[in-house]
Amino acid sequence: MEDAANGQYLAGNCLGMFKLPDEVAFTVARGQGSQVWSTDGRAYLDYLMGSGPMVLGHAHPRVVAAIVEQASLGTHYYHVNERAQQLAARICKLVPCAQSVKFCSDGSEANFYALRIARAFTRRAKVLKFDGAFHGHSDYARQSQRSDHGLNEQQTVADSAGIPEQISETVVIAPYNDLERTRQIVEPIAREIGAILVEPVQRGFLPAPGFLEGLRSLADSIGALLVFDEVVTGFRLSMGGAQKLFGVTPDLCALGKIVGGGLPLAAVAGRRDLLELTIPGRPNDGRSVFMSGTLNGNPLACAAGLATLAVAEELNAPAILKARGEALTEGLDGVARKLGVPFLMIGAPAFQQPVFGHGPLTNAADLAATKLNAAYRFGIEMVRRGVLFTPGSKVYMSVAHSDETHARFLEAAEGAMRAVRDEGLLN
Repeated sequence: MEDAANGQYLAGNCLGMFKLPDEVAFTVARGQGSQVWSTDGRAYLDYLMGSGPMVLGHAHPRVVAAIVEQASLGTHYYHVNERAQQLAARICKLVPCAQSVKFCSDGSEANFYALRIARAFTRRAKVLKFDGAFHGHSDYARQSQRSDHGLNEQQTVADSAGIPEQISETVVIAPYNDLERTRQIVEPIAREIGAILVEPVQRGFLPAPGFLEGLRSLADSIGALLVFDEVVTGFRLSMGGAQKLFGVTPDLCALGKIVGGGLPLAAVAGRRDLLELTIPGRPNDGRSVFMSGTLNGNPLACAAGLATLAVAEELNAPAILKARGEALTEGLDGVARKLGVPFLMIGAPAFQQPVFGHGPLTNAADLAATKLNAAYRFGIEMVRRGVLFTPGSKVYMSVAHSDETHARFLEAAEGAMRAVRDEGLLN
């Protein structure tokens, strides 16, 4: 349809929260390795990587072959299938907390279902999350996520219209990396909290020494479940995720992005007794959890996920991502010094966030005090120069990135930083 090309039939001409301004917007036609091409033939270095799933790069031959093979056998059954069983087993071998797995379609659903399981198991309504944390699209997740709130206090703010106030009343907010303040917030309502939900690496903030361990102890002491949102960190910081890297095992975790190899798939993994609450027909004791979806455990997605995890394990992808992220940061630090620009990359090397300001940054309130407009503009200027990532957010590494792609990134970054500086956005 020729008249579809301008996107007039697609609301906002976007697919979700990621929308480039008209000045740099384009439509993707294809991707290969570390690049994507627009419908008008322009090539872009891709450091967006599908917002994280494409850890092997676009159209990796092993993943494509796995999808093609499964497609010839059928694309969906709505029934337990061999690929789903195999992927569940692989997850349980890799992820420390995973004794059992249930699939869903995206990371937002995985976090939502993990919280539902926790509330059912503990018979408690409230959940604790951290200021600035992103856990997806559910009403419970869309609370005090935007870092521009800068509240860092026990004040819950819904981040979307259409969320009932009663939902906000069940979500308690604490500052990430501040264990003492978190304990103070929890103490008066300890018997009401069913889950502590945390990104072990929250956006661009690494956990302070002892913070995750302290959350584990706190959850145990109040009878709540500890839930790790490993949608981003899973299979990326290590093949066992952040929980393996940091040595802290949650009761449940949400997995997404890499687990589907670029196809829609996510999972809740964790203790067997918790996941068994979702089994249909179990005794009606008030703890039975409904968890279902037409495309849960889709065999195409499971085949893609199996192939992606196999290649990632063979290559030791987490080590590659770490090394390539560190190399990019070193180069960007040099560019910033040359231009006299206050700049740093925060977070784990595999998915860092460009920031204009000074460190250290430990939570959302710290980030809100930096030059957020400058970081967003830097991202737009990078797209203008043929390098794609989410403006004002993460730069994702993949094994398809190389010294050559980094050199092109740094060349673009020098021009983009100069533009940000010259526009006066750092004043």
